[in-house]
Amino acid sequence: MPRLRGVLVLLAAAAVACAVAVSCKRAPAAPAGPPKTPTLRIFVVTSMAGALEPCGCVKDMLGGIDHAAQLVKARRDGAAATLLLAAGPTLFLDPVIEKDSRTQVLWKAEAIADSLKDMGLVAWAPGANDWAAGVQELERLKRRSGAAMLGANLGGASAGATSVKVVDAQGHKVGVVGLSLPLQSGAAPAGLEVKDARAALEAAKKTFDAEGARIRIALLAMPRGDAMRLVDGVGGFSLVIVGKGVDRGEANDGPVPPTLVGDTLVVQTPNHLQSVAIVDLFVRGDDVRFKDGSGLAETEKKDALKRRLEELERRIGEAEKPGSGVLPEDLAARRKDRESLAKQLAEQKPPEVPAEGSFFRYELERVSEAAGVEVAVATRMKAYYKRVNEHNKTAFADRLPPPVPEGKSGYIGTAKCVSCHGEEHKFWLTTRHAKAYRTLEVDDKQFNLDCVSCHVTGYDKPGGSTVTHVAGLENIGCEVCHGPSSRHADSPADKSLITRTPSKSLCATECHHPPHVKSDWSAEDAWKQITGPGHGK
Repeated sequence: MPRLRGVLVLLAAAAVACAVAVSCKRAPAAPAGPPKTPTLRIFVVTSMAGALEPCGCVKDMLGGIDHAAQLVKARRDGAAATLLLAAGPTLFLDPVIEKDSRTQVLWKAEAIADSLKDMGLVAWAPGANDWAAGVQELERLKRRSGAAMLGANLGGASAGATSVKVVDAQGHKVGVVGLSLPLQSGAAPAGLEVKDARAALEAAKKTFDAEGARIRIALLAMPRGDAMRLVDGVGGFSLVIVGKGVDRGEANDGPVPPTLVGDTLVVQTPNHLQSVAIVDLFVRGDDVRFKDGSGLAETEKKDALKRRLEELERRIGEAEKPGSGVLPEDLAARRKDRESLAKQLAEQKPPEVPAEGSFFRYELERVSEAAGVEVAVATRMKAYYKRVNEHNKTAFADRLPPPVPEGKSGYIGTAKCVSCHGEEHKFWLTTRHAKAYRTLEVDDKQFNLDCVSCHVTGYDKPGGSTVTHVAGLENIGCEVCHGPSSRHADSPADKSLITRTPSKSLCATECHHPPHVKSDWSAEDAWKQITGPGHGK
């Protein structure tokens, strides 16, 4: 019996082995698919240039650090490790700060630095604007941001800039170097020494070799041409992030497509926090040469389609409102265009992931209201506006407008026009211009130097208004378009004392110009919103 049992056990084992073998032949193991979770997700912001939030009277303008903070927060969970990096001017709008606005501008920079700390900024390469308030203020703001300010080619009054930062991402050492050409009209900020960028970049590579940082990122705050020549001459970087060396004014830049220079991915986002770029690195084994897993050409086409579709959606929404003045056939044409764009977008094929080796994926996320609001950052923004409002109300309490030259007209305010222009005034009350000042008051912005000029009549003009002296001149009143009216009120029969029919271009030259409006805004369309019975119609 024991012998028989042994034979049976052997037969059973053989049968199992045979079954397993047959099973293996019939159903070979499926090859492992591409990794779904990136090893490292890098959030990229370039040339932020003091942009706390967009300014404009159009809904859902691009920008807003509260929206950007929420976007980053929401996307962190999708990766094993994350970094937020920046390049180019970050804290200030311009490289020079006007004396009157210094306090307000510094407080805004503080709000930005604190918010970037909340967002987890790891490092940034500064631009010329960052020295606008002086080297001591830059060093103070750098500390508030909690981030490393990297300028491997900077010396002298560098505000404590360091060369490199090495961080660990899921066991992979990541080396980050920053280089800057912060030049305004060819000159660096006072006391700052700007050294050879290429030599500094080569030195950083040696540091990374010594510290075992095989994933390498360069933050370049310099003109794009200089950056591209540097990338072409010095290889060995996985990612290069390009920001400007200097930025000026409120004008918004358009998107810059990502590009590959050899094995190096080069990215740059639009300025003023209009977008955040997301670069996902998927590491397979020991390979740190990242192949294109996005299909960059297709990504660019897809992004362009998304932008056009979003813009068309907005235009259709405006056209569908009562009194828009858009003809039914024009609205139908826009809807047809929307269907066509949506179809093209749906037909875009997903990118093919390289079968082997490490790879990257890239996307550009627009910063808008759709991203949501990060509560702590939004609360800080409100506190900033309230603080500025209270300060400016006192600081500029004695500021008066320039006197009216002899023989010229001064501003009298809309209320004094009503007795002769009742029908026009009644229509004006239905327009957004009649509520312009109230939109500032509800957000504690009526004494904000960045805002008030486009919400009052005759700002800083002879006999007009100032940041604190606006009584009777609140809102976009009659005299914004028709000119100061004191002499017209005294002699109404003399039509030469008033501008009866203002140029339509007036809107665009005064306030309704980019970036305060979107790219498809036109004075012709806007004109329909401010003309009515007795008022040009």
